[in-house]
Formats: sequence, C-alpha cells, structure tokens
Amino acid sequence: MVGRTNPYDIESLKGYPNALQIYRIPASSSWQVRLFVGRKYLRKSTKCESKREAIQFAKRFFDEVKIAQRLDFDVCRDTFAACANHLMKRQEALVSRGERDTRLISEDRKKLTKDILPHFGTMAVADITTETLDDYIDHVSRDRPLSPSTLHKHLVVIRKVLNEARRRGYLKALPPFPTIKRKDNPRPYFTDSEYRKLWQTASRLAKEGLKVRYVPLTDEIWDFIVLHVNVFVRVSDLKTLKHRHVQVVKESGTQYLLLSAAKSKTVNRDSATMPFAVDVYERLLERHKKGGFGKADDYVFFPEYQNRTYALQTMRRQFEFILERAGLKEDARGRVRTLYSLRHTALMFRLLKGDNVDIFLLARNALTSVDQLERFYLSHVESRTKIENLQSMRSSSV
Repeated sequence: MVGRTNPYDIESLKGYPNALQIYRIPASSSWQVRLFVGRKYLRKSTKCESKREAIQFAKRFFDEVKIAQRLDFDVCRDTFAACANHLMKRQEALVSRGERDTRLISEDRKKLTKDILPHFGTMAVADITTETLDDYIDHVSRDRPLSPSTLHKHLVVIRKVLNEARRRGYLKALPPFPTIKRKDNPRPYFTDSEYRKLWQTASRLAKEGLKVRYVPLTDEIWDFIVLHVNVFVRVSDLKTLKHRHVQVVKESGTQYLLLSAAKSKTVNRDSATMPFAVDVYERLLERHKKGGFGKADDYVFFPEYQNRTYALQTMRRQFEFILERAGLKEDARGRVRTLYSLRHTALMFRLLKGDNVDIFLLARNALTSVDQLERFYLSHVESRTKIENLQSMRSSSV
C-alpha cells in the first residue's frame, strides 16, 4: 500500500543542484519541495498546485536556505556578516575597558543593520571589490539623499569590517575604496555684533517671566550661552558636565576653568576655557546653591533634570526661541544656526581675535583635530585675512 506521504512526480530543477527537487504526495494537491542539506532533507509545502509556481517557490526556498547557511558564523567564517560580528565584539571589549565611547558601537551598528549587512552580509570578504563597493554607494544613495559625509562614514564602517577580516586571515589586502568627494561647508557662527545682540536678547527675555514649552526661560540659558562661547568643548559635553568635572584655576594673573569632559565624542582630555568663563561659572554656582543644587555630582546646567536628553532638548528649545526673537536664526548665507553655533563662535573668536594662536594647541584644547579646524573654520579666517590684505596700504617713505 502506498503511503500518503510517499513522493511521486519527483523532478530536479534545471540549473540547480540535484539536491533540490519538487515532488507530489497523495495527501496533498500542492507540490512539495525538498533540499538535501547536511545529510538530511529539508522539506516544505509550496502551497501551489501549479507546477510553474511551485518551481518559482522552490528557487526562493533554495536561496533562503543558502542565505541561512551563509549567516551561520560557525559554518561560514569568511562572510562579511561573520567578520562584522567579530568587529562588534572587539569594539564592545574596547568600550568595556574604557578605551572607546559607547557611541562608537551604536553608530556602527546602526549603519551595519540598516544598510551594510543587507547588502554585503552573505558575501565572502574576498569577493568584495572596488566594483561592489561602487555598486553599494549607488544602491544606498538611490532612494534617499545621503550627504557625501554620511556616505564616507558608511565606507569607514565597511573598511573596519574588512580590516577585521584581514586580521583573521580571510583577506590578504583591502580593495581600493571609492573616493567620495566631500564639500566642506564652513560652520555658521555669530559675529561680534550678532553675539552681542544674542546675549542681550537672552538677558532681556529672562526678565520677562516667559515660558518655552512650559519651562520658564531664566538666566540659566543666558549663562549657558555666554559660558559656551568662552569654552571650546561640544554641547554634548556640557550637557553631561557636573561640578566635579570643573576646576577653577586662578594663577599668575589669569584665571580659567579646567573642564574634564566625562564622555567626550572623540577623546577624553582636559580643556581650558577663556577667563570670563570663571565669572559666569561662579555666578551660576552661587545661584544653584541657593536653590539646593551645586553639589559635586549635580549637573552644571539645568541640574533639576536628571534626564539629560530632556535637559538638552530644553536648552535647544529656549535657544531657538531666543534666536527667533533676536532675528538671528540664519546667518548671512542662509545657513541655520543651532546650539552648535555657540562652539563654532568660540573657535572662530580665537582664530580671528587671538594673537598668533597655535592651531595645534587650539585643536587639542577643543578636543578636535587640526584637520577639522582647517576644513570647517579656517576658510572664514582666510576670507577675512584676504580682505585685510586687499585693503592694506603701504606706508609712504619720508
């Protein structure tokens, strides 16, 4: 007696291994598919009575199984996905030792999960060439307008994975990477007169008892603006800055704050401020102590908010409100100013007003690189220098 699951009408698919077959069984009117893998059959119903549709289903089934095999890191160790997995584990170890910031992992993981792994995941690292990298750039930028800077960051993550593959012996050399032409836009900042108008507007509004999104607008935001233009760290560093990270130094006829950013975006290094930052900080600290704050583990700005993401949102909203009232939302070229424009202003004031400022020392103190200063700030300085040179007059001889 023939069993209800005994196969008949067994056929292999043209162009595919004989291990892939479609067949029928007495118990069902639908075609079945099976694939011999690892000494056993993987079986599935196609749920199709049409032979042509069953063949298409079988081809998709074959691809799914092969992809699953390629994503089995124990079986296929030379795939891009396997090497990416090793990279992330190694970066997690660096973070746990305090050698890297957690943002390094989160940003890399986002790019890998969303775009890079779906494209390269099942490929052997040795099969990745300049051509496939070019194809990826075309693919990822086809449906959304990614900036050259973002595309460059994608290539940086891919390069990290391929370097991990080379460390493990799966790759002898990296392929030449495509060149992404980047257009560096100088950062929008405040001129002397604009900055004066900004803090004057902030000071005036703080006295009017206004609220922005139900939060009172007080001298806190005025202090934040003025102090930020006298320090060089990022707004993300000021957001998490606590009083224990601040040292007031008064010596040799000068004064400054020494800031130890808790978790800087790039490096952890002390940063010295301009002298006026001390006056702002001491006034701020005195006001906070009257309100029950100002202890070592209290935050320097908006200490009443333990949720620092919300604290940053509050700073941003109040700052943008002041920008609107002052008519300073955009610079002369139409570039929108944000909280980050305060740091840009601090750096530009040093480059424009400083007496032969050492750009290397400024970069180190701002926890950035000379390359960043040259690309995003010095173009402003060069323009001003050219004007001064153009308008210079030779002194007449007597």
